[in-house]
Amino acid sequence: MKKRIFLVLFLLALASTAFSADIGSNKTRPSESEVGVEEKLGNIIPEGIYFYNSKGEEVEIKKLVSQRPTIIAPVYYKCTNVCNILQSKLTNILPRVKLNPGKDYQVLSVSFDSTETPAIAANEKNNYMAALPEKFGEDSWKFLTGDKENIDKLMNTIGFNFKKRPNSDMFIHPVTLVLISTEGKIVRYLYGTRLLPFDLTMAIVEAQKGNVGVSVKRVLSYCFDYDPEGRTYVFNVMRVSGTIIIVFIVITFLVIAFGGKKKRRKRDR
Repeated sequence: MKKRIFLVLFLLALASTAFSADIGSNKTRPSESEVGVEEKLGNIIPEGIYFYNSKGEEVEIKKLVSQRPTIIAPVYYKCTNVCNILQSKLTNILPRVKLNPGKDYQVLSVSFDSTETPAIAANEKNNYMAALPEKFGEDSWKFLTGDKENIDKLMNTIGFNFKKRPNSDMFIHPVTLVLISTEGKIVRYLYGTRLLPFDLTMAIVEAQKGNVGVSVKRVLSYCFDYDPEGRTYVFNVMRVSGTIIIVFIVITFLVIAFGGKKKRRKRDR
């Protein structure tokens, strides 16, 4: 009995250490209000947010998304890391999505770097469109740039928070796609660069119906933390380990409590 009690106390101390380490590490990470995604499922894209397409023409986001279900990819074109990976991944999986691009859905790559120009967007468009089959017309994937005011409006609306690196023209930012219905409703977030055609297809179908999808964001928030250096989600060993230990302690305590009662009953008999 004493050994079991000692084991429970030891595990409690271990769990406490794990959670303390996790709390300490959280103090050094940017909060989601600084860098990350604050999901705003069900929010409607408002009127009056204007960007420029790759031809230098002013376009309103609300009108663009009203044409067909839309995949918004918040990126910046000077990014040499995950933005390129994300868009390259799209060129790989979009041909495997069994829907008609430009009719059933469209993609908007939206730069959140106010220093980028339509000329830069045009160059990006040429590069990525060249990697797609001919069925992907010019209107199936648009590349946009804008000024800081309109960038902030759109990114605040979709809950995409980013931060410029000190003394650099690079940004710390999350990696996500945002699915928008034709009424401008935010219906789904897809995270990371490991996208699957099935997941993207289902998200587009949900956008077609205007249904707000179930997100795995809360699971990611608990089991994973956004690493601004690696610009990806990393598994939080300490947090998950602490949780497993707590669950094990509860089970052990119940076994000790109820197991002891059974033994006493047998002795009484």
